[in-house]
Amino acid sequence: MRLVIKIGTQVISSRTGLDTRQVGNIINDISKLFKLGHEIIIVSSGAIAAGLPELKFKSKLEKKVAAAVGQPLLIQSYIKEAKKHKITVGQILILSDDFTNHLHFKNFLLNIEEMLKHKILPIINENDVMKRVDLRVNDNDALGAMVAVGVRADKLIILTNQQGLFTKNPDHDKKAKLIKQVDIINSKIKALCLNKSQLGVGGMLAKVNAAEYATKRGIETLIGNGRKKGIINEATSENFSGTRFIARHKNK
Repeated sequence: MRLVIKIGTQVISSRTGLDTRQVGNIINDISKLFKLGHEIIIVSSGAIAAGLPELKFKSKLEKKVAAAVGQPLLIQSYIKEAKKHKITVGQILILSDDFTNHLHFKNFLLNIEEMLKHKILPIINENDVMKRVDLRVNDNDALGAMVAVGVRADKLIILTNQQGLFTKNPDHDKKAKLIKQVDIINSKIKALCLNKSQLGVGGMLAKVNAAEYATKRGIETLIGNGRKKGIINEATSENFSGTRFIARHKNK
């Protein structure tokens, strides 16, 4: 099974920067899937959160500079934890333009396939420093969906700091109930989405939009709590503790 796992900022960060212990937990789960023969591709946020504590100034380019400082820290953390499981990591930094330029996209796919062929774990992030515009809401959620469609993944797993999609905001309403399965994403489903997080540049609406993009193209999408141990392994079974978005048709 080919899985694309999008890891949100809130999953691997803390108030002081990168949460290396949580990175270790994620890699530990992925190592188990590796042993079962699954192909894994990671789309990881977290560069800005890793870099901000290192900056001593504020400016219009603060987030981009933080991303430049934090990206090496982020990938090094993944490499360190992956080595414990004898997994080799490969880094890919891309721009959204790489999905619309035929030659760039073909090159991206060729490299991904080669890495998977040799059991290398690709870790993808958008090249925030080289983007022509300011960092926007939903960037990496949308990126995760585009990657999943591009590589013809079997599942897209979006890990965040919430258990999934709720009927109401679970942070403010004790009566909020988890929606276990969504068959069709419509305006009513989108209206349930939560406000954006503090450190992330996404939010539940961005994740649901990513799920809509992927499921319309035949890829089942799951949104779950990335801080729950074993959540990634759950995604390969029927007992997923988050929200499952059913694919509209078979992946073409």
